[in-house]
Amino acid sequence: MKIPVYLIYSLLVLGASVFATGEPKPNIIFVLADDLGWSEPGCYGNTYNETPHLDQLATEGMRFTQAYAAAPVCSPYRAAFLTGKHPARIGITDYLRPNSANGLARSHRTIAGRLKEAGYATGMVGKWHLTGYGHHGAEFEVRPGDHGFDWNVGSEVKGVGNGANFWPYIFRDQPIPWLDLPESRLGESEYLTDRLNEEALDFISLNRDRPFFLYLSHFAPHSILNGRPDLVEKYKKKHLPGKSSRENCYICEDAGLGKGDPGHHWASEHNPHLAAMIESVDDGIGKISRRLDQLGIAGNTILIFTSDNGGETNVTSNAPLRGGKSQLYEGGVRVPLVVRWPDRVPANTVSDLVTQNVDFYPTLLEAAGLSVEPDETIDGVSTLKSWEDPATSPDREFLAWHYPLDRPHFLGGISAGAIRSGNWKLIEPFDSGTDELFSIADDPSESTNLASEKPKVVAKLKQQLQSWRESVGARMPSPPFLTDSRNLYFGDHFHPGMTSERFWYTKDWIAEDGILKRLPGKENTRIFLREAEYKDAVIRFDFQINEAKDIRLMTGSGGGYNAVIHIRPDHFFIQTAIDRSVPYFSYRHGECAYDFDPVKWYTMTVEFLGDEVVAHLDRDHVAHAKHPIVDRTRQYLAIQVDEHPAAFDNFEVFTAAAKNGEVAESGRKQLASAIGKFPVKRTLEEEFKIEKGNAHERLYQSDESYRALVRRIEELDARKKISFPKRIVLIRNSAKR
Repeated sequence: MKIPVYLIYSLLVLGASVFATGEPKPNIIFVLADDLGWSEPGCYGNTYNETPHLDQLATEGMRFTQAYAAAPVCSPYRAAFLTGKHPARIGITDYLRPNSANGLARSHRTIAGRLKEAGYATGMVGKWHLTGYGHHGAEFEVRPGDHGFDWNVGSEVKGVGNGANFWPYIFRDQPIPWLDLPESRLGESEYLTDRLNEEALDFISLNRDRPFFLYLSHFAPHSILNGRPDLVEKYKKKHLPGKSSRENCYICEDAGLGKGDPGHHWASEHNPHLAAMIESVDDGIGKISRRLDQLGIAGNTILIFTSDNGGETNVTSNAPLRGGKSQLYEGGVRVPLVVRWPDRVPANTVSDLVTQNVDFYPTLLEAAGLSVEPDETIDGVSTLKSWEDPATSPDREFLAWHYPLDRPHFLGGISAGAIRSGNWKLIEPFDSGTDELFSIADDPSESTNLASEKPKVVAKLKQQLQSWRESVGARMPSPPFLTDSRNLYFGDHFHPGMTSERFWYTKDWIAEDGILKRLPGKENTRIFLREAEYKDAVIRFDFQINEAKDIRLMTGSGGGYNAVIHIRPDHFFIQTAIDRSVPYFSYRHGECAYDFDPVKWYTMTVEFLGDEVVAHLDRDHVAHAKHPIVDRTRQYLAIQVDEHPAAFDNFEVFTAAAKNGEVAESGRKQLASAIGKFPVKRTLEEEFKIEKGNAHERLYQSDESYRALVRRIEELDARKKISFPKRIVLIRNSAKR
């Protein structure tokens, strides 16, 4: 048999590498599917989907039964994989919207960057989703090249998940392709997953003479599902598609198939498009395996296959696991994982190791002969010894999740945290509902809530979860009571090299180490948002009060402010301003006592809706105001701090709309029950001063005789200035002395 020239060449190069270093560094290929459920591959028991190449990979390597994603949606998983840090520590806990300002900060070390420093060729193919996009108005874009990837192709340039999976990758009447692929390689009917597989093969071949790290990040099988026609037909014949979960299908309409879902893109079970997309991903696994064999480098190549979260429950079931994408039930966070490394990982083995994707960072570093730097803080642990010996487990007490949401996810997820310790798993809703406790070993389907039977276990796990949140700096934003946040109007997370030019501030302020700091000064100082114009909004920011005695969020219109949220060491309150054109006078509105820890981070949420303002730290600590001056288009936004230092992070402004129906009614009830819950204690003199000012405004707005009296006094004051100008000056000078 004639040996191909490229195979002879690769063997010579590999031999030279072994001779020079004693032991060659392993190649690493990380293949990530998007929204592939734990029970979708054949090697995990599925009989409808066909994954022969992944099944073969499992017989040649190790299949994990209890591998977890660090989040139930995509962006947090990807950030955690690259950095080894939990999403809560990074500050990316939900999928990034198209105009997000919270891309993965360039200051983070990544597995690609570390391997590149060690001499690896680094390449990424496919979905990135760790940035906002300039096409959607994002001020900054963070690309794979910013995080250690020398080679990148097939990544998105705008919002993902539109189902435009065929060349030229343009969704409906949108003006540009959503991918960075300027030309077709596989003909006019080129299919995206096939193209990404080809790009991956090119990278492997081009870098066969040196250690390489390839991150192949598929967009499949994320919905809108749209499989290759020949494969879709195959699965339609295999089993009748289930009932559609949608009443309409854009792709069907555009293809001239008519209304409804005649193409079965949204079949809730036996979905032919889902199966076809999974088979296309699986086909890539087969091609990669064959190419590694051809090049003679399979033995020293770590090939990993996994998914970023569970499957979407509107197009599949993750049974026997409960739930799916966007949920902290097992179906949302438990994912398939297969690792093959012929030189080190025993073949045809099954591991019950409880692991999370933050573990890849230290594990792959150790496999490459590297270690975590002394100044790095990571949350993962190396599982390399467990790869080599399934009976070995790393020292880990528990896994935890932090998934705060302003409102339920459109796929059903709720704002919650979770922890798994041993076989116990606790899910803790943040907003409402009942704690859920499950024994995973006995009840992997999470069908029986044992919380009421095991109160001591619940208490222990909740304390562990709270301590963990504090250790990773997890933020707990309070969801809006009255509004739904819509589009991001402005955001600044103060990442190094990514601070917005729309904030204008003086030498008294500095963005440093990812935080906005008010430096010690001599007087009050503000930062302003340039070119501000918005109305109903949700404004949210993190702050440390430090030594400050008064922090102010100021909004207004017509060149002045109209509403101010004051934050002081022991309380916060809302104040409206003087407006001589109406006129309105300053009024002290709702307030709430709170003993702020000077060095602890807090998140303030402020809602503007019509003539109302609500400021809140959580569902109990609330300040509320209602005044006509608030109901204006805001053209002014500033943060002001007195002469003392303070710190800020994650400043965001969203457009907002009123909640509707039962949700609105529930929010109103919650707000009503919280208003005045924590009154501020004051001296009688302080109370009198506030009430005097408030009475002036209240009487002026409600009592015509009082307004007439005020107008009469103003007329007399004006007349006195004309009649006795010298007398007034003497009085003023005397008062000054």
